[in-house]
Amino acid sequence: MDEKLVYVKAAKGVAEVATRGGALSLSARRILIMIDGKRTVAELAPLLRPGEIDTVVATLESQGFIQRGTNFDVPTRPLPRTLEPVTGGPLEVNTVDGGAPEERTLLTMDEAKRRAVRELNDRLGPDGETMAVRLEHCRTADELRERLREAERLIAGLLGESAAQDYVRALRRR
Repeated sequence: MDEKLVYVKAAKGVAEVATRGGALSLSARRILIMIDGKRTVAELAPLLRPGEIDTVVATLESQGFIQRGTNFDVPTRPLPRTLEPVTGGPLEVNTVDGGAPEERTLLTMDEAKRRAVRELNDRLGPDGETMAVRLEHCRTADELRERLREAERLIAGLLGESAAQDYVRALRRR
């Protein structure tokens, strides 16, 4: 198997992780959980015994839990600049779609992260847990912006483009 291959969870795989259906061996489940559309087969291999990765990945793929992909399988349109740095640390977020500059509310970094995590959890529940943790660990506005783009792509890949747009709109309002 090509060690550079990248896999993404199919709908069946997302459901298996969320429901803990028990249809998989522990090693297959471990790999399924770690498949995120970014890690290559070579990066997943150390999680198993030597030589076991090919069989596990082939089984997951043949049973419809995963599919081949790349980082470009999910929509990659640019995320609107939801958050902008403001001198002194707070972040500025539009309060109205199309947000006129005079209609802005300052959010601290922590408030922005809380809002992003809450909106993500509302949409994905346990499927968004890994991304929620990544959002919570952001230390800079630039890092948070990048994670928000990733969250938008994740939502688009799992729920569709309109759900991703709703997520972005929810981050802008209030």
